[in-house]
Amino acid sequence: MHHYICLSMEPRCTDALLIRKSLQDALTDVFGLTFSSTYIDILSVNEQGSEVVVRVSSENASRILAAVAGASRASVMCSAIKESSFLPSLLSSDRGAQQ
Repeated sequence: MHHYICLSMEPRCTDALLIRKSLQDALTDVFGLTFSSTYIDILSVNEQGSEVVVRVSSENASRILAAVAGASRASVMCSAIKESSFLPSLLSSDRGAQQ
């Protein structure tokens, strides 16, 4: 089963590889090499480079969220906007009102 996470990024970045590397660096910082190779699928990066939607396994979703919250040296800092096991729920109207 998959889990979807919408993240905001600072500084803005549209390079999916750099975003993935930043998330893997965050995993390494928080959990060490054991979880640095966690599979992260970048589904969408908005045109402005301020938000990204990633797909991860349900087992790894809490680790990704913890790594994002605890990362200190990633080249692109991320923060969770919304997460769900149902992708269309990330498009709800309450998220759009925050923008």
